[in-house]
Amino acid sequence: MKHAYPWARPLLAALFSLIAFGASAQQAWRPFRPGLIYSFNTPTTGTNPPATFLLRLDSAYTTMAGDSAWAFNRLLRPNDGSALAAYYSPTARKSRNNLFGARLTWTLGTSEFVLENVAEGSLQAAQQLRLRPRAAIGSTWTASAAPALTATLTSRVWEPVGAAVGSPSDSVATITLSSGAVLRLSRQYGLLAGPRWLAASTASAPVYTASQLPTALSNSALNPTTLFNLQPGDLLGYDETSRPLAGPPCTSFYTLRGIQSRQTVGDSLIYTYQQQTRTVNYSGLGCYSAPGTTVGPVLSGRMAFSLRTGQSRQYSVLPLLSGEYRLLNPAMPSGSVLVGTGIRGAVAGSTGCFGGRATLVYQQMYPQNIGGSIQYSNITDGNWYQTYALQEGLGPITTGDAALVYYRRSTPGGVITCGSSTSFANLLPTRAAQAAAIATLYPNPAAEAATLTLAAPARPGTALCLTDALGRAVWSGPVPAGQSAVVVPLAGQPAGLYLLHLTNSDGPNATWKLTHE
Repeated sequence: MKHAYPWARPLLAALFSLIAFGASAQQAWRPFRPGLIYSFNTPTTGTNPPATFLLRLDSAYTTMAGDSAWAFNRLLRPNDGSALAAYYSPTARKSRNNLFGARLTWTLGTSEFVLENVAEGSLQAAQQLRLRPRAAIGSTWTASAAPALTATLTSRVWEPVGAAVGSPSDSVATITLSSGAVLRLSRQYGLLAGPRWLAASTASAPVYTASQLPTALSNSALNPTTLFNLQPGDLLGYDETSRPLAGPPCTSFYTLRGIQSRQTVGDSLIYTYQQQTRTVNYSGLGCYSAPGTTVGPVLSGRMAFSLRTGQSRQYSVLPLLSGEYRLLNPAMPSGSVLVGTGIRGAVAGSTGCFGGRATLVYQQMYPQNIGGSIQYSNITDGNWYQTYALQEGLGPITTGDAALVYYRRSTPGGVITCGSSTSFANLLPTRAAQAAAIATLYPNPAAEAATLTLAAPARPGTALCLTDALGRAVWSGPVPAGQSAVVVPLAGQPAGLYLLHLTNSDGPNATWKLTHE
């Protein structure tokens, strides 16, 4: 049936659009938005390097009063109120209160937001901090009842929202509390500065400032393609030497890992690799193994990452934000936890392959019963850390006692090598030996065609590509799953040197030189 008042349709559409626009405009000043990662720099104190706190909203719901609410990710919070400056204080507790509260609420039809802390016994009082970034400049309102605080909209100006050159400009509201604490809020980019742990009742509370614009995981430092920016042929050398409390080490493990393939399948980034370890036993007091050197077999492995969530089976700490934690063993709910501590700034004067680099840091915390409550702490002889150098994209540069001390990698500007390869000499077969173990190419030289015979039937996703000396593809084709021999045509091609490349979705890749007569 037709509408009785067809002229009303455009008016209703305009009305609904206006309502939607109004709601959107009122929420334009939201301090935080779901799905984005926010980065805040800690105030620099003493000789500590600067650190970056990472947080986000991770759930949304409606309160009993009908307000829209967003909860911050829960965290392991240091009991001394410290900043998670890339390492934890002696003890910490599980907490709902993140850097700026436990949740953010907004009442439909208003232009104010409320950041809320929840009470945690004597360690944290409940608090609500009311923000009105769209209030008239100079106006004052009740920001908090306990403690009693008023807020004044000091200014609202158009200005850059970041310190970096080229940072976008936006309308920025400055809210000054009666305690002297100051918050800055951008219309589009959210909270730019505020007191740590929402400690707004004192002007001396450390102020955290946004270090970069809020971003999705895909554009953040936690993106797997940023942390693991590897290419086939890259070599990574790890030194794992246990350091006892006294005396020299007894054993060193030198592991060389060679990247075999890189592939993106759906929302997953997948690497395959081979690695081999040399074990060196030393003589000394407290050392029980006979001195000497042994070389282990060549092993194959796989690394996989979700590009949507950033998670990985092989690297269980990823992509935990500052204070976010995960059980080390899900089968032991009261056991140790792995926790993210954020980004640690470059240490002044540091040298080596990763000297002067910012690092993403994770550590393990151990439970203990203190006064009837479960607390988490370090241990004195073997704290576990895992760190990532954000500028290199080489994966973890330390994991427990293992450290990345040598690498050779391919970049658009050429091959880059850092560290010494001496400890990794003769580990892993050469590329020619690897290729020979995968298949044989005959005849070579060849006149009309050559046949590649695989040592094992081809897997799904296997393909061949023939390139000339300039790297131009002259022939390519898939290898049907289960097939063991493939004819490579050369007729019609100029005489000279060619390269035959074998690629595999879940196995080793290889390249052969092929001479065409």
